Amino acid sequence: MSYIIDISHHQGDIDWSEAVKDVDLAIIRTQYGTSTIDRKYVQNIEACMKYKVPFGVYIYVTFKNGTEALEQAKDFYNRAKNYNPLFYVVDIEESFGASVQNIVQGTQVFIDYLKSKAVKVGLYTGHHFYKPYLMDTVKNYDFLWIPRYSGSSSPGLKPNFACDLWQYTDKGIVAGIKGTVDLNQLNGSKSLSWFTDTDKKKEISLSQYEELKKENKQLKQELTEMKELLVGIKSNAMVSPAHKEDWEWAIEEGVIRGDGKCMNPTDTLTRQQMATMLKRFYDKFIK
Repeated sequence: MSYIIDISHHQGDIDWSEAVKDVDLAIIRTQYGTSTIDRKYVQNIEACMKYKVPFGVYIYVTFKNGTEALEQAKDFYNRAKNYNPLFYVVDIEESFGASVQNIVQGTQVFIDYLKSKAVKVGLYTGHHFYKPYLMDTVKNYDFLWIPRYSGSSSPGLKPNFACDLWQYTDKGIVAGIKGTVDLNQLNGSKSLSWFTDTDKKKEISLSQYEELKKENKQLKQELTEMKELLVGIKSNAMVSPAHKEDWEWAIEEGVIRGDGKCMNPTDTLTRQQMATMLKRFYDKFIK
């Protein structure tokens, strides 16, 4: 059986050579606010990369207002971005004395900042926290993750609220992990491949698309200019110095048709081609 797990330094040193056999997706904590950095996050991320275990990252937030939320969001993103996680999750379970209004505002600021980076964003919030702290009014995230434990290692009652990922126990047993671990299962229409990005190409934001389109247009223009330059260089190189003046006269007078940038045909003239050139000369200068 394969699992979706979420982990932190509380799981200690994980034997990923064993865990890889049981784990479909790992969600790795990087920090608790900005003051406590998870002691095992780098080790866990590098192991997932080594054993090709798909992974996302999460932060347990401690902000009390929008300003602190933005600070934590920036720190979280900068800490994880070089590892290219599949998604970023904001885990909000406590108010730390802040008002409901400040919690909602801070959560929205946090999510909006991450979305501005064109990454996939998840919101994790407690089953007891979701309604009282108006988490149902927060918008712009890509998936919702809610816990509701059964009291055993098996799933029990599902969350009362529609969500994409359900954390159903904190008593899971997984190979390579000493002690227990949180286990999760899909709970909505999103497939595992949606989380692991194996069913589609990476999405880009509208601003990224416009920038790529602009760069593509500029590149096409540069290639056109380079092609014209190379054709001109080629033509000039192919005209013998002894015939250059005659060549330019023939082009200018229309005896030879063209813009002077093309030497085709470069082989010996056929009788038909010679006849055409003589007829043009006759029509222009003798007739």
